[in-house]
Amino acid sequence: MPKTDKSLDWCMSVLGPVEVMSDHSKAHGGHESATRRLHSPAGFCYLKVHHSRSHWHNEVHAYNRWAGSFGDFAPKLLAVHDKEPLALVVSELPGQIVEHAQLTPSQERAVWRAAGAALIGLHDLATGQFFGPCLRDGTYVEGSAQNAREHVSKRFKRQIERAIHSGYVSDDELVTVHAAYNLIPAFQGERPVPCHRDYCTANWLVDEDGTWAGVIDFEFACWDVRVADFSRYPEWSWISRPDLIDAFFQGYGRPLTPAKEQQLLVAHAEYALGAILWGHEHAFYGFEQEGRESLAHLASLI
Repeated sequence: MPKTDKSLDWCMSVLGPVEVMSDHSKAHGGHESATRRLHSPAGFCYLKVHHSRSHWHNEVHAYNRWAGSFGDFAPKLLAVHDKEPLALVVSELPGQIVEHAQLTPSQERAVWRAAGAALIGLHDLATGQFFGPCLRDGTYVEGSAQNAREHVSKRFKRQIERAIHSGYVSDDELVTVHAAYNLIPAFQGERPVPCHRDYCTANWLVDEDGTWAGVIDFEFACWDVRVADFSRYPEWSWISRPDLIDAFFQGYGRPLTPAKEQQLLVAHAEYALGAILWGHEHAFYGFEQEGRESLAHLASLI
């Protein structure tokens, strides 16, 4: 029996009769979960079945401990299944995904400003003792780092080694990547904070008036450096729409220090390299090309 069918049996045991309204699972390769929109006696909700135990731990912990920092602008955790199939149910947050919405430039800036303002509550919620994912109960995963420089360096170095071994990057691209890697000392003294780590228009919602309505999808959430939530912009908005980035940081309310500016260059380079690796390995060649264009742009900034 498919995992999702077993999960529906579990949903009915805890929620009562449920009806599957639609399937919202991502079709692209490498995705680690399947999502269905359900109608239950209590209203609409989402069943999410995780194929990755680590992502299940991430998301359950984040909904239990961190999502509340967004108040009514994040889904609520309704139920958790801690045996195979690993699953959870969250309430529906009304709204439309921002990247699918037709917004005026003024509305877009207002959305980005509101998203920045909402994020500070998550980042200021707590200070961690380690960097990286944790188990559902908040305990650390083996291999977690306590030093920000070590944490960022280890993660970035793994990507660089993969790219070199696979021959995915050119010599010029490697020069840019290594230049960004050499900026990692800027993370010295940075403390772990709760991070969404997929905080972007693909996971932001707006209401019918185009007003920011909240954030969804916490499966990548973990303890990280703040800039981990500043670098994942679909369509590479940090290059093409600086007005949106300005609005975001106006909302966030804290200007970027010179050290944070260097950290952000590292984060952008790491994300661009990840786009090249992931895009090539999963045949998303447009995403791969965007990563290359981003590295070319970074070459003039680092």
